Amino acid sequence: MDRDLTQPDVLADLAGPWAAPIGGTALFTRDYDSHNEQMLRLYAKGKQHQWDAEVRLDWSREVDPDNPVGMSDAFVWIAGSPLWDRLPERERVEVRRHTAAWTYSQLLHGEQLSLIGVAKIAQTLPRLDDKLFAATQIMDEARHTEAFNRYITTKIGVRYGMTESLGALFAGILAESRWDFTALAVQVLIENLGLAAFGIQRDRSSEPLARTLNAYIMQDEARHVAFGRLLLRPFYRELSTVELKEREAFAVEACWALRDRFIGEEMWHALDYGAEECIKLARESPAQREFRRRLFMRVVPALEDIGLFGPTVRDGLSKMGVLGFSGIDDDATRAADDRIAQELDRREATARRQEIEATAEVGRSI
Repeated sequence: MDRDLTQPDVLADLAGPWAAPIGGTALFTRDYDSHNEQMLRLYAKGKQHQWDAEVRLDWSREVDPDNPVGMSDAFVWIAGSPLWDRLPERERVEVRRHTAAWTYSQLLHGEQLSLIGVAKIAQTLPRLDDKLFAATQIMDEARHTEAFNRYITTKIGVRYGMTESLGALFAGILAESRWDFTALAVQVLIENLGLAAFGIQRDRSSEPLARTLNAYIMQDEARHVAFGRLLLRPFYRELSTVELKEREAFAVEACWALRDRFIGEEMWHALDYGAEECIKLARESPAQREFRRRLFMRVVPALEDIGLFGPTVRDGLSKMGVLGFSGIDDDATRAADDRIAQELDRREATARRQEIEATAEVGRSI
């Protein structure tokens, strides 16, 4: 018998462990006058900078099946260990491929989480200006989800589920009834963490398709981060000390969860080289510790900018070893990200034009 898809329990069963109740109240705005010129300018950029992953990226490009995202062994968390030294090359290739699969799978799940989270934000925000930009971000997140899914499916061939820590954060922010908690988690924490992760992939990958994919996504993410700041900076100025402490505690707890998600427990259990030994090596790897630390180079300035930088946050970030990132000029960093993406776009356009001209020349010579 067909299942009744109108029943919440049936829908939750289809989603499995990733189903989560949504809290909050949907608000219909009766005031159609514009009030925030900065937000409207951001909305205009959101409309104008839409792009199609199907045509902007060259999906016909072949990637190295032994290292499908082109990352060095410094990003293989057990590299350099006695266990790694014992593995034959064919097994090292498998570890490289699964490391790429696990990393891109978590980026994929993060994009879908952002899509769902910003859809909730769009419903619960009280002002029309904010809802309009949120609608452009929903489309951005859909495009990112599409692109990462395609890369995993066509270039890597292995997919992993969502890590437990990310799933717990996902459930918590969706159940929260206050819109700013969702915005804090999605726009400030997840988006900025994503920017740092995408930046590492863009800068350290030797694979052109992976590099351009991450660079293009970073252009969109910069708008999303600006959206979070425009939303939360004035809102947090009006909160009491008690209310700010509650949000600081939430931010620190979420930062720990996001930091600890980059260990790859599921991957090590799937590969079966001795999961506990691999997890221990991953936690202790100097390269992996530095990788996890650098993920917060965007989060820390963002928390400082929105005014969520009291003793609780500073103490938590200090214990993570990332408080020093508070001095980074994040506006300059985002401007550099945009220049890099534009340069990659010009190179891709030139390469496509040269390929077309070469093909046409062959045709004329026949």
